[in-house]
Amino acid sequence: MSTRKTTYKNVMELLVDEEIEYQLLNNKALSNMADTISLVEIATFALNRLPSLYASSKEGIGKQKARGTVQFKQQIKQAVTQGIAAVTRDPLRKSTPLQQKSDTILDARKTLTNLDEDLPKEELGTIVNFMESFLEKVKNQEITEHEVIKLYYLLDFYWEEEGGGLTASNQKVFWYG
Repeated sequence: MSTRKTTYKNVMELLVDEEIEYQLLNNKALSNMADTISLVEIATFALNRLPSLYASSKEGIGKQKARGTVQFKQQIKQAVTQGIAAVTRDPLRKSTPLQQKSDTILDARKTLTNLDEDLPKEELGTIVNFMESFLEKVKNQEITEHEVIKLYYLLDFYWEEEGGGLTASNQKVFWYG
């Protein structure tokens, strides 16, 4: 079995998003409320009432989009309309949004690796070490607003030429918490 994760997409999400946008643009009452209602909750409501249409290639997305448009157009419209009604009926209900799932440390490593050509190796290594420590604290919810402010000033110092840059005599950046 391959350890490489392939990407796939539920095309129904695209179709629902398009229908929400269409209804918001073509209904003055909804257009005025667009900033106060949760579009994510409308989409979630609708998607829970519609079948999934998964694809793992650009061609597959095109085929599933065509199929969804022809076969489920009326159902999508109805589910979005019901979602709008449900969400606008109780716009103040308690709802804590989900955070996008990602491995922040791996994402940071990939981003910094892409910068490899632009930065000297010593600076890149120092940045990676610092960011791993910082992101681990964020992941474990061990960081405070005060520490984020410290981070801002620390990075500002290290990036200024007068601060000596990251290759100054103290190359190891410590997280003071």
